Amino acid sequence: MKKLSIFPLTYALLSTVTLSSCASAMQGLATITPTLETRSHYSDEAGRHTDVDDPAIWIHPTDKSRSLVVTTLKKGGIDVYNLAGELLQFIEPAAAPACKNNSQPCKNKAGRLNNADIIYGFKLGNELVDLVVISDRGLDKLAIYTISNKKDGTQLLSDVTASSAPLIFATNQQEINEGLTAYGLATAKTDKAMAFVSQNSTTSVVQLELFDQGNGQINYKNIANLDFPATFTLPNNTQWTPCADDDGEYPHLEGMVADTTNNALFLAQEDVGIWKINLADPASSKQWQLFAKVKDFGIPYTRTWDAEEEEYLCELQHDKDLGYGSKQLIADAEGLTLYDAGNGKGYLLASSQGNNTIAVYERDVNNAFVNSFTIGDGAIDGVNETDGMMVVNANLGGKFDQGVLIMQDGDNQPPAGSTLNTSRASTNFKYVSWRDVASKLKLDINTQDLSRK
Repeated sequence: MKKLSIFPLTYALLSTVTLSSCASAMQGLATITPTLETRSHYSDEAGRHTDVDDPAIWIHPTDKSRSLVVTTLKKGGIDVYNLAGELLQFIEPAAAPACKNNSQPCKNKAGRLNNADIIYGFKLGNELVDLVVISDRGLDKLAIYTISNKKDGTQLLSDVTASSAPLIFATNQQEINEGLTAYGLATAKTDKAMAFVSQNSTTSVVQLELFDQGNGQINYKNIANLDFPATFTLPNNTQWTPCADDDGEYPHLEGMVADTTNNALFLAQEDVGIWKINLADPASSKQWQLFAKVKDFGIPYTRTWDAEEEEYLCELQHDKDLGYGSKQLIADAEGLTLYDAGNGKGYLLASSQGNNTIAVYERDVNNAFVNSFTIGDGAIDGVNETDGMMVVNANLGGKFDQGVLIMQDGDNQPPAGSTLNTSRASTNFKYVSWRDVASKLKLDINTQDLSRK
């Protein structure tokens, strides 16, 4: 088995961030209520161990009201919804590869679909098609779909992944079964169609180029490797590494989003903060900027083994906090998404999972913090423990005439008065009117569809 190179690197932090008190940061926090929600999913056996993760919004080129929301369900596959939250299509995950030795229990993993993104205008054969690209954590590959028109005018996903698509990080099935596989994902289209994919439990990210394999199939190849740091030099010249539950586990990255207009790729390293790197030359680490750090950044800790849980327990020494982190971003730093206000302006949204808020940053050069908001209970329950989310600015009609923000809800609750079992853990997706967000936070609005610019 190939030995993975995941030794921690060191990154010198040359400056600290400007901090405000936690009280002032949370005072007057705007609360918005969801507009609608999708069907519920359950991570128990009866629910087929489904746990929703990430949405991708596809904007219809001629009728915005017919746009689609593609969502990943991890072991459960894919749900495709319309703008009313109605299920249009369900796709099963890929089956596990067969084991060669049938005398032993087969531990090969089936598909586990994690993060999704969109590529517009990919040339496949003689036509331009729009793609949904998804990281398959169970198979360590990309799953690639076209959005196809049916005779009745509806759109559905069709699998066009090349049968010869290579493994992304692993070299064999044993390494796949060990779980160091494809995790987070973001796409970008410049002079080529690209996907950036992170590796579970490591600090590695690869840049893949998608290409037409022929015969209606799409393949990909590795064109760059990025290795982010796991150990950091603090301003007081001490070394700090985020605490890990297990030995050999490093602070991985998942939430990512590309800003082609400003030549930037944003990446959320969950226990560290948000990176901004050069999209045209992503492997040039000298240009990497860790512009937002999580609140617990640099805090010392004790780490003790819990035999019952079979993992290490981390206890932060908050009395020794020297204030290197940001009060607006509470670990885990999760989903990232961009609101496009035109001319390179707009906002980067980050899921601050530790306090169930969304941190808003300027999209431009300095990425200054703007404000935070939360999605609270209304006619339907609010949003908590958010992993993936996506916002689009286009006028989609109705309540989404200034765009929509769709968020994974990691703690979905049944409606008030429901007879559903509240002790059964549930997840789903919430649709939030961007008009409501922009109005409360006084954000700039632009409803011009820039998705195919």
